[in-house]
Amino acid sequence: MLLGIPTHLLTQTTALRSLRRLLGGSIGIAPLEAHLIGNTQIVHSRLVEGPRPDNPLAQAPPMPAPLDLTSSHGIAASNREVSSQAAMIAYIDDFLLMLIVILSASPLLLLVGVSRRQSAAADA
Repeated sequence: MLLGIPTHLLTQTTALRSLRRLLGGSIGIAPLEAHLIGNTQIVHSRLVEGPRPDNPLAQAPPMPAPLDLTSSHGIAASNREVSSQAAMIAYIDDFLLMLIVILSASPLLLLVGVSRRQSAAADA
């Protein structure tokens, strides 16, 4: 990438290239992080609808003792488990979104051409 750059401009070129990579990464990470946080909250609110203390199925005897919804410790343990599951589902959704973006952008690679200077250097 830096073959045609004069030696006295190499440090500035390297700094600009590094800046471009950092800005590109930040611009790509910010929407993914916003999607992850929002999706975690949405999934958490949907998952917490089922296990409620007033739900007769949640009070059934097969319920393990740590997830007993009639005590404060059981409610806290249930909330931790729901939060963990919501985060996992949100991460899976984020990776699916990244897969869709990569697959939809991959045909653009066919439009990228190799310059004659680089192909001649590769042949030699």
